[in-house]
Amino acid sequence: MMETGSTRLDHYYKRFERNSLKIEKELTFSIDEMIVPYKGTRAGSRKQYVQNKPKKWGFKMFVRAGVSGIVYDFFVYEGEDTFWFTSFTEEEKSMGLGAKVAIPLAKSICQPDCKILCFDNFFTSIELTHPLRNECVIFSLGTAKFNRLRGAQEEPPTNIHLKKKGRGSHA
Repeated sequence: MMETGSTRLDHYYKRFERNSLKIEKELTFSIDEMIVPYKGTRAGSRKQYVQNKPKKWGFKMFVRAGVSGIVYDFFVYEGEDTFWFTSFTEEEKSMGLGAKVAIPLAKSICQPDCKILCFDNFFTSIELTHPLRNECVIFSLGTAKFNRLRGAQEEPPTNIHLKKKGRGSHA
């Protein structure tokens, strides 16, 4: 029996995932999106355009990588079908797309001594950092958008105020 392109691709994906999860892990990871360049015409709606990337057309992937740049886990963005492989709790479903991406990638970290998981403002929210710390024992580090501070006690300083303080200033 002949394999179709789709089942062959699934086979290679599962094989890559199985082997990448065997690699000795680092203690600090980051989660981000990346584009795998593709100029073909047979990708359907899976092909994405991202204006701010060096290679603008291709497959959007969400990856968890170590500080060395090794990709340890990933999945392809497929629109509404992106999370077919994951079941979320009701709380996780209400957190938004960034958390839905970060949670499965964080849960695939098998070692208990992972120190830090870094991500940008697309993923960062207070709702995400608490479950990562309490359930997965992972500290989070990320930039936060003002609309995701959710009841922080004091309003953070403006960008102008931080620039006056100099490089490396934070709040």
